[in-house]
Amino acid sequence: MAAQLVQTQKVSEAVSDVAVTRRLGGYTAIAGAVTMVIGAALWGTSGTDLWLALDSGDMAGYLAAVAGVKAQLVANLSVWILGVLILGVAGTMMAEMCQKRKVLAQVGLICFRTAVPLVIVAFIAMLAVVVQLGGAVDETAVAIGNVVGWIGTRADDLATALIIGGGPFFISLAGRGEWVPAWLLRWGYLAGLAGLFSLVCLYIQGMGAYGFIIVPIGVIWMIAAGVVLLRG
Repeated sequence: MAAQLVQTQKVSEAVSDVAVTRRLGGYTAIAGAVTMVIGAALWGTSGTDLWLALDSGDMAGYLAAVAGVKAQLVANLSVWILGVLILGVAGTMMAEMCQKRKVLAQVGLICFRTAVPLVIVAFIAMLAVVVQLGGAVDETAVAIGNVVGWIGTRADDLATALIIGGGPFFISLAGRGEWVPAWLLRWGYLAGLAGLFSLVCLYIQGMGAYGFIIVPIGVIWMIAAGVVLLRG
């Protein structure tokens, strides 16, 4: 009888741990995605585009424009740093929920854990361009801006493909039949394809307008996965 009570207690504790993991994963997935959207709004309304400046060779114009919106861009990049940290936590919790296909879950986890530090370094590089070079349009500033900006944007592009492309794809595969419904699995396939496409665009000409298609697809997957976990 005592052994049965102990076993029952262990089962109850395990169920409670799973419930906590689901709630934490759900809340962080939604919070991370919303945080990234807020950062994107700050970036979009700034009227500046480092990617476009690099592709068009107009770094001088970018640095001149940055001078008037430094505070907004610092807020934008700071919010993005917070957002990717939250998404990293969400990815870890989702991987924990996948017990049947642990190898695939670990691959997804590697995508998240590689992307988070990579993109934080990328955002710091962009911050360096904004804070240290914003307003300077001499040849030296432009040359430094081109190099540091290229490093920052390309690291960000690669991390984006991993965190909202590769991560969702492998987590979807790992969690199918457990907590990932069929429609979310299909959306995970789409995120994976978008991530692959963005990498092709990156190596051809930079992300550009077509490469950035991964952003809404991946962000929607994160929000949808968060809702699924909370409803479960």
